[in-house]
Amino acid sequence: MAAGFLTFLAGESLLLSGNAAGLQASVPSYVGGISLWAAALIMVSAPDTFALWMRVTGLVAAVLFLVSVGMVLWGASLLPTSAPLPAAGYPFLVVTFVGWIWTLLRGSRHV
Repeated sequence: MAAGFLTFLAGESLLLSGNAAGLQASVPSYVGGISLWAAALIMVSAPDTFALWMRVTGLVAAVLFLVSVGMVLWGASLLPTSAPLPAAGYPFLVVTFVGWIWTLLRGSRHV
């Protein structure tokens, strides 16, 4: 699971590296970043550390991001702000993050 969180770090670093290039020019780093996010979500959601609903929302976000990556690789003109994809993956990502935070905060109260 730690490898999944380190993969998030790599994905976020790649996403941020393209921000200065502008929206259209940032697409390659964006696609690389969300593909790393998808891999990270799969790695973190595979073990049964978190509740099932968090794992499912993480996997749904990963699939939506991977579909977006595939579309760009096959020639679709998607921007990071395009709808419905890749924007459809963000609500699931946020719900997954909220679940992780809730789990960690709830666990720290018992210490």
